[in-house]
Amino acid sequence: MASLRRARLLSSIVLLWLIAVQAPLAAPADVRLLIDVSGSMRQNDPRNLRAPALQLVNELIPAGAIAGVWLFAEQTEVLIPPAPVDDAWKKRLAGRLARIHSRGLFTDIERAIRTATEDWTKTPPEGERHLILFTDGLVDVSKDEAESAASRERILSEQIESLKSEGVKVHAIGLSDQIDEPLMRLLATQTDGWLEVAQDAETLQRLFLRVLEQSAPPTTVPIQGNRFEIDDQVREFTLLAFRPEGGQSQLTAPDGERIRADQLTPGVKWRAEVGYDLVTLSNPKPGQWRIRGVEDPDNRVVIVTDMDIEVAPVPNAVGLGELPQLESWLTDHGQPVERTELLQVLASRVIVTPESATPALGQIQGAAVPTPPVVGENVTPPATEEGQPPQPPLAVPPAATAEQTMALDQATKRFSTSLQTRTLTPGVYRLDFVIDGGTFQRQLTRRLKIKGAPLTVDYEGQQPSETDPFAALLVRLTAEPDLVEQTSLSGYLLARGPDGWTEVVEIPKGKRFPLTVKIPVQHPGEYRISSHFMGRTLTGDLTEIQPEPGALTLDFAVPPAEPAVEATQPVSWLWLLVYVLGGNVLLGGLLALTWWLMTRSRSSRNTAKRTRA
Repeated sequence: MASLRRARLLSSIVLLWLIAVQAPLAAPADVRLLIDVSGSMRQNDPRNLRAPALQLVNELIPAGAIAGVWLFAEQTEVLIPPAPVDDAWKKRLAGRLARIHSRGLFTDIERAIRTATEDWTKTPPEGERHLILFTDGLVDVSKDEAESAASRERILSEQIESLKSEGVKVHAIGLSDQIDEPLMRLLATQTDGWLEVAQDAETLQRLFLRVLEQSAPPTTVPIQGNRFEIDDQVREFTLLAFRPEGGQSQLTAPDGERIRADQLTPGVKWRAEVGYDLVTLSNPKPGQWRIRGVEDPDNRVVIVTDMDIEVAPVPNAVGLGELPQLESWLTDHGQPVERTELLQVLASRVIVTPESATPALGQIQGAAVPTPPVVGENVTPPATEEGQPPQPPLAVPPAATAEQTMALDQATKRFSTSLQTRTLTPGVYRLDFVIDGGTFQRQLTRRLKIKGAPLTVDYEGQQPSETDPFAALLVRLTAEPDLVEQTSLSGYLLARGPDGWTEVVEIPKGKRFPLTVKIPVQHPGEYRISSHFMGRTLTGDLTEIQPEPGALTLDFAVPPAEPAVEATQPVSWLWLLVYVLGGNVLLGGLLALTWWLMTRSRSSRNTAKRTRA
């Protein structure tokens, strides 16, 4: 009965929405995309996956947003000028994707930023401004390295300040390990933007999706167990289904009808791209739909409807313990719904899900290498493993999905809550804002990075095993790339153990983090580990870091001592002297005899010559 009363109430209130007194429309987001077309893309993106990645953005970017796209190398070329997104805009962009190439000579990032944001310098912002920069290399403006260095310095000293004053958030997508990551990270962190880094082009579609959701997120409906609900207010939906190579997506309608790429029905458009399918249905049947054949956390169902969800700006990164305020509200025809009768029957929540480790978020892999010789006991030198994928702290399990209710604020007519970051660990989290009306659901996705300390140290004891017969202290160091320049870090670990045992491990500059140090130990007991580091912030300021010390107790059986090697007879120095002197006398005699024989032979030859004469 409660559900029936709720449905009837919703039906009656819908008729009142259009005549309700509403707040003015919020200004749309303005999004500019810069796509690198330099010659290095032939190697880093040989299949030109930039085109399907941009096509994904083209399909999912919400109508009404302002967007423009440029290609850049040594020059910057407009692919489509900034304009409100509508069907005509999307059609023009789709028809120009074939212009994306890999023939450029240089990578003039400074010129590209200046060209794409030139009109922003002349007018104050009305809505949010987002600049999405995609590149695979360094600042490279000419064959003269000094000119490239000067251009990079201007970006750091002038352009970043200009972008901040113009209210621009820079979202950077880096491809390959050749990018200028410190520059990209500074552009993102200094403007409250987002950074994603990929090692190969296969992940570009997912990275472009994530950056789109940070700048102009589309309205979606939740997917639960590969099922989603479509209500009668939805005029169209587009399914984004990521599929593995050889996989096939399918849809099952509420009435059981199956929709496949080779079995389409009227009103269905199916676009198969490398790595994903885009399935668009006009006037879809209300009810529960099911996705078959693929299951992926990045799958989305983007809807076109007059009943939307909006979310207040969310910071891209906060410190651990901060309580960012979150707000969401329902809109009808773009205007906030403020009818109390309707708002009281809505439920709002935010679902907080930790994301697994990805290159998005910026880790460049490195090979494992040993540390330099260490000072300390005569034991096997501690081993280190650099650049390993981010892992949860050794003693702390990964956080689980959490959900927070968002309460209705009667004054603002919005749902709000303070995100409880104290219960979370540093890392990247997906925030799914959901408004549930009983007969409909609306969802909008953002991401938030929770920053930890500049350098965190986790400790674990390793007991002897069949695979590794030696006990050891495992120390994992994780640097926060948004707070400290990782390659500038240097310092030491100091381990103390039973019977006055001490080990010092030096960590020189240039190491890649996360970094794992393995310190072998020979005796059970209690061990204490402290550390001290120096480094520089992203802006070049010197910083001193002293992480929390750790204490570990290792209890293991000491392996039996190896049998002593039988002692050898001591050397007699007298006989050694006799041997040396005797050898020298013998060698001298041989040399004298050789000299006498050579002299005698020469004298005989001279006598014979005088006789013949």
